[in-house]
Amino acid sequence: MGELPGVLRALASTDVDTSQEALEELYGLLLDLGSTVTPATVQAVPWIARLCAAGLRTSALLFFLGRVAASEEEQDIPPGAARVSVAAQLPVLLPLLRHEEAEVRQLAVWAVAQCRSPENSWEALAARWEVEEESSVRRDLLFGCVLLDALSSRRLVSTALSVGERDEVRLAGLVVVPDTGLPWTAELTAATVSLLPASDRIGQTPWITDPFPDLVERLVQRGRPGEAMDVVTAALRAEGEDRADARKEGVWGAGKLGEHLPEVRLRLLPLLLALVDDPGTAAERLMNAWRKEDGAVERGLVHLASGEDDVLADRALSVLIAADAPEATALLARHLPNRPRALAATVVSEAGGRIRYVRPLACDPALLEAIRARLVAGGVGAEEAGHLLGLLESWGPQARSAIPELLAVLPRFPRRVPEVLAGVAAGVDEYREAVVDALEAAVGRPEGGEAAAAALRRLT
Repeated sequence: MGELPGVLRALASTDVDTSQEALEELYGLLLDLGSTVTPATVQAVPWIARLCAAGLRTSALLFFLGRVAASEEEQDIPPGAARVSVAAQLPVLLPLLRHEEAEVRQLAVWAVAQCRSPENSWEALAARWEVEEESSVRRDLLFGCVLLDALSSRRLVSTALSVGERDEVRLAGLVVVPDTGLPWTAELTAATVSLLPASDRIGQTPWITDPFPDLVERLVQRGRPGEAMDVVTAALRAEGEDRADARKEGVWGAGKLGEHLPEVRLRLLPLLLALVDDPGTAAERLMNAWRKEDGAVERGLVHLASGEDDVLADRALSVLIAADAPEATALLARHLPNRPRALAATVVSEAGGRIRYVRPLACDPALLEAIRARLVAGGVGAEEAGHLLGLLESWGPQARSAIPELLAVLPRFPRRVPEVLAGVAAGVDEYREAVVDALEAAVGRPEGGEAAAAALRRLT
């Protein structure tokens, strides 16, 4: 590791590019693959701590030391040796809790707490909490104090939950409540949902990226699955167009809950189905992921798609159709007039509504009969007809029995029906004369005349 002294010297360079390059090399030399610590890591820690104390790349190196202390991937060193090496530098690191720059104080909290030495540092962090005014530092002090001594930190957490605290501090308090053993209440659930989307409010911190899923996971890990279910349910039910991001994080929380407790997935399905049209929530993607790994979820979707609640059943069936589930065809045939969303799911469209392709549903006799009846029913608009016609066209001559219905609706949908007729009637002697006559008559009409002419050319 002969290059390490040169890297440490480069860290002290006044040239920004040189010191930044040295910092990147430091990770490569001392944190293999971003997390593995080695004997060289242990040997370098005292030098890095002194660079921090000297004000050289202090924030970045404090973060680095915290990563070293937090690492549990050790190579050729005794268990915990890297953490011990950082903890030995606490006399150098603790004074940085009082540094004039908030970012330095924030990352000093990170490095100090990761040493897991409460007898040497908890009181210093708690004392800093009492006087700290910068919200980003107060937030991270909560994480650090609870990591070191959760029971002794209850008073700090209770203070953080007060309405007068800033959002990121309150969020941190909510996330660590499960670790402290404090009771989780309906008021805390309401407070959590009111602060969603939490990922936007928590700010930049090395402690956490997505607060809401993390909170759900902590509740589950601390034996509070009911409370985890309550807070996820409340987030998924957040009302209002302006709460779409809150519901999105609710789906993230549902994913985390379902990951740890697969048995709750069936209970979450109706809530997730209510969000399949909600922009950006990815509820359908989550259900599909569950469906692929858990047969109970697919059976649950089939059960809901067969139910009497038409709205819920329509949404469940649309998910099954998009996933090419084999049960979907029969369910669509049985309830076609009352499954508009499921019917729309049979095609994949571009943003402008133009059909890109039709999903490969089999030409099932029952579905074909249902489409024939629906196509000539009153009240069928152009969009619904387009989906029905798309299925017929995808089946081609297999759908020849629908030619009478296609001829009947040709005047209503003159631009779309001709090309479908040409595909369905290709090579079919029965109805051929009637099809040709109908298309010839349509050629001279101002609307759909070109489509009829193109269809005639295909047929003749």
